[in-house]
Amino acid sequence: MRNFDELLQESSTIHGHHCAGQVLGVRMAILGCRQVGIDEPKGCKKLVVYVEMDRCATDALQAVTGCSLGKRTLKFLDYGKMASTFVNTETGKAVRVVAKDDARALAPRYAPDATTPREAQKQAYRVMPEDTLFSWSPVALRIAPQETPGYRGERVQCAACGEGINFHREIESGGRTVCIPCAQGGVISNGNGVGTRPNPKILLIVGYKKVGKTTLIEKLIPELSRRGYQVGTVKHHHADFPAALDTAGTDTWRHRQAGASSVALATPTDIAVFRSRETSLSLQEIVSALGPMDIVLVEGFHNEPRAKIEVLSDASAEPLCKMDCHLLAFVTSSAPETPVPAFAPDSIKPLADLIEKQLLWSTTAARHDFGLSFRAMTSK
Repeated sequence: MRNFDELLQESSTIHGHHCAGQVLGVRMAILGCRQVGIDEPKGCKKLVVYVEMDRCATDALQAVTGCSLGKRTLKFLDYGKMASTFVNTETGKAVRVVAKDDARALAPRYAPDATTPREAQKQAYRVMPEDTLFSWSPVALRIAPQETPGYRGERVQCAACGEGINFHREIESGGRTVCIPCAQGGVISNGNGVGTRPNPKILLIVGYKKVGKTTLIEKLIPELSRRGYQVGTVKHHHADFPAALDTAGTDTWRHRQAGASSVALATPTDIAVFRSRETSLSLQEIVSALGPMDIVLVEGFHNEPRAKIEVLSDASAEPLCKMDCHLLAFVTSSAPETPVPAFAPDSIKPLADLIEKQLLWSTTAARHDFGLSFRAMTSK
């Protein structure tokens, strides 16, 4: 392998500047290659490198080893760790190298004349002993055939967006073969309304007992779904009782009786999860457990400082949230004088228009922008 200074110069040129990450990455690459018995990685067809962080050091690893995403010899694992695994595919030997967390704190000791912390890191990482800068150990790693360079497998089509999927990245969901973005959400929309959903909008449906909160939610769900939104719901129950997943004597009931803290019941079409808890969860934590949603309709939690709609009956006393600055509307069959709009119980479309305008238009706009960006890139 070429000497350190030559490798560092080449790496920094490719990366665009010389930094501590380049020094760290070059030394990590030299160590990893040596540990798996590869003297000159450039042009070598038996080296695969897994990197665990998208930082400056990753460019150095690519520059020194010659591994790349396009060659399928550089694998990115988004773990947020300054670590890399080097695999010699000919011998099967694999070593994981990790940058030690305390190396940065030790930098002034190895570069006492440096004028800034960053300069100290650049100088120190050049001269620190390897076992001070890194830890490493052999690992057992088998690269699946579809992950190897040169693999050619069948291409399947996503049943949702129609785009082709390579390398067995498809997912079976609800009896259909779909791509990862359509199944789980992705960073970029494919132009068909599928993409990453930001934190869902939360709308509280509040009011006294038996005024029609559940009925209103039942009507809003299909209307919002028809408009293309993914809708979730949360029901707040005041009674302190253990929620039963199934009737006494069934398998899931027996699991809970045996002491399981969480029980999931999975069928071909549905998944139900019940979890025991010793401490209260916030509404945000409960909503997050629902998965990617555009909007979550929450029955109750009227004291939460969030957007809300109050349902009134003809016999209702003073509204719960009349002076609440988060109140968007009332739903009532009477025509009271209110500081916010009032809708009849059957005026679902106008109410959904208000919800869309007040809460969801930014979500729609974000999806639209992502779709345009993606189409522009793929049309070139």
